[in-house]
Amino acid sequence: MVGGIQPGRLRSYMADALHHSPSNDGLIQRFQLLVWPDTDLEWKYVDRRPNPATEARVKQIFETLVGLNHENPLQFRFDAGAQQLFIDWLTDLEAKVRSKELHPALVSHVSKYRSLMPTLALLFELADRAAAEEEITKDSDLVVSLEHAKQAAGLCDYLESHAVRIYSCVTTPQMRASRELADKIKTRKVGADGFFRLRDVYLKGWSGLDTPEAVRLAAQVLEDSGWIREVNAEPRPPSGGRPSLRYRVNPRVWE
Repeated sequence: MVGGIQPGRLRSYMADALHHSPSNDGLIQRFQLLVWPDTDLEWKYVDRRPNPATEARVKQIFETLVGLNHENPLQFRFDAGAQQLFIDWLTDLEAKVRSKELHPALVSHVSKYRSLMPTLALLFELADRAAAEEEITKDSDLVVSLEHAKQAAGLCDYLESHAVRIYSCVTTPQMRASRELADKIKTRKVGADGFFRLRDVYLKGWSGLDTPEAVRLAAQVLEDSGWIREVNAEPRPPSGGRPSLRYRVNPRVWE
């Protein structure tokens, strides 16, 4: 599966998918090759012909790999250097996921790198052999080299940096507060009659939702996600000051 998604859409999905709801099915953690690229402030139109040699090389790689006999699969192993690198890399990964310094959602994601790293190393090995027009059979030396193991470990480090960036959109204080507010709405502790005001929330003193500003920011996220929408504010109180914001709850959140 290859594609892109707008940050706002991704944020809305993850806010729900990583919450305790039917959408929390672990799907997002299975997209291992996720990146959140920076948008270049400068744009330049480029129209050039693809490199014919590169096209031919890629075509050759795919045709070689597709032609492997899947009914009689080849069994590769790391060479001695690659095996030691994998042991060291895996030891660091296991320490990281057990450190309690990562958000549980991110732990679930990077834990899947246990299989991603050797998978990438094998793919790099096969691609280079195919590009070199090397015949890949059971009579070949079926080992994954240290070079390809290093490439795989480096790519995993790169992907982890992007995963941290992606998951931060739902693990920041604002996003944690929005998930907390969503839970209060879902359980009808807030907005049971279909409406609520900011002070209906922050006066409760719930963790992360104990100030007007925190509730307002959380409400913005839920409004972007379609959970609630702002309606006409109440009249300005006789004592002056700002009128309290009022929100309508989308009844579909209770379905």
